[in-house]
Amino acid sequence: MLYVLCGENEFDKRQKLAALIAGGAVPERYDGEQLDAASLRDIMQGQSLFALERTVIISQLSDNAALWAELSEITVSSSTEVILLENKLDKRAKTYKWLRKNVEIYEFTPLNERQKPQLAKWCVDEARKQGYKLSAVQAETLIDRLGYDQLRLSNFIEQLSFAREITDDLLDKLVPLAKTESAFELFTAALAGNSGRIHEIIAYLEAEGDAESAYQTMGLLASQAVNLNALVLSGNDAVSVAADFSTSPYVLRKLSSYANKINASQLAATNKALFYADLQMKTTSASPWLLIEAALIEIAAGSKNLD
Repeated sequence: MLYVLCGENEFDKRQKLAALIAGGAVPERYDGEQLDAASLRDIMQGQSLFALERTVIISQLSDNAALWAELSEITVSSSTEVILLENKLDKRAKTYKWLRKNVEIYEFTPLNERQKPQLAKWCVDEARKQGYKLSAVQAETLIDRLGYDQLRLSNFIEQLSFAREITDDLLDKLVPLAKTESAFELFTAALAGNSGRIHEIIAYLEAEGDAESAYQTMGLLASQAVNLNALVLSGNDAVSVAADFSTSPYVLRKLSSYANKINASQLAATNKALFYADLQMKTTSASPWLLIEAALIEIAAGSKNLD
């Protein structure tokens, strides 16, 4: 029997693999890139002196292009279960088309923003299995900061089981802000006139990253400014902006409250502050984090009445 487990959702892939090998002998594991045709035939057709049935796991065989092309010509012994683990398969290739017709393929796609409610519920359930309570809001915080990778989330939820109580302060200390979230927090703090929050986030980012991180943060801030300009100029039509700019509706919803209040002069001042900060970062030796903070403080000073 031949199985193919493919896709970037490593958590679901590992769960399926565990189910396939449960109760059997210890599987043999091979790196597909290190095999040749003769060794692959031996692996798939060989017999074991110590067991009537064998389980073989081969990782990334598709990376071995020559051997992958020959896969359809190599038969699998009736006493051998072969499981191919793949990240991504070329669906145009002949081998993939042959696999679709002749073997069991399981595809595990990564989760996305549309599945956030289901993923948050899953996080809450996983925490319960670990013996502690995680609120729905806390679960969403984990997702916002760690992403939609179930394996990463699962590992972190398991680590949290060592804490006596899961509080928001604990999560803030243990779970770093994602770069995109940090930039968004900075931008909205400036629009809200919250200079104290700007200083806190900048201090955190500067301690965690280098100058290159500052340039990445400026790029993300520029993206937020583009979103804000688009919302203001479209009359706060978030649906159209999301479609035209391929922007997350979640981000736009949060910016919409500011787009409703900001006037043309404030928008121009925001753009000007970020433009000059970016220019100075490229043309002077001044601290890039200091330039970003100064620009955001300037925006905050003119935005006291937005929130």
